[in-house]
Amino acid sequence: MDAQFEKLVKMGKNTLDGLIQWMKDAKIIDGIKVTEEKAREVFSETTDPKNVNLEKFKEVLTKLATDQKKTVEEFTKTLADEGPKFADALKAGASALKDALSKK
Repeated sequence: MDAQFEKLVKMGKNTLDGLIQWMKDAKIIDGIKVTEEKAREVFSETTDPKNVNLEKFKEVLTKLATDQKKTVEEFTKTLADEGPKFADALKAGASALKDALSKK
């Protein structure tokens, strides 16, 4: 998961919204046991929501995992598995936006 997080940092997507989306795509935020509202609440102590560091992200995952009686390892494995798909989707979106803007 650390490597996937570093890719998000390089793409500038280690924002609160970017990490929430990654957790949604990985089904950690499922809307039932873990809601987006709950995740944002746990992130509330983040000093810079536009630049979340790995240590803070791991703290959030630990808190959410504990609340769900799961291990943080389960969450990090899920995120690691989902990470490449999420990064590819971000790249595709950026490419489509670039193409759309170049046509104007």
